[in-house]
Amino acid sequence: MIHRVIRSGKSSLAVIVPAEFIHALGIKPGDKVKVATNKEKGTVNLHFSGAIQLHLPSSQSEIQKKKAKST
Repeated sequence: MIHRVIRSGKSSLAVIVPAEFIHALGIKPGDKVKVATNKEKGTVNLHFSGAIQLHLPSSQSEIQKKKAKST
C-alpha cells in the first residue's frame, strides 16, 4: 500500500493511517502511539497501545476478496 505524505500544520508532515487498520485496532483520536525511527533503513514503526484481537480470514475466498478490494 502506498500513501502520499501530506502537510500537517506549519512544519509537520503526516501519512494517513488506513481506516481498515484503525477499525481493526480500535484506534481513536487522542490515543498514544510509540514512534520508533531508523534513519539508516528509512523506516518508521508505530506501536499502538492496548490489547486487541485481530480477525483472521477463515477461508481462502475471504483472503481473495480482501486482495480484490485493495487493488
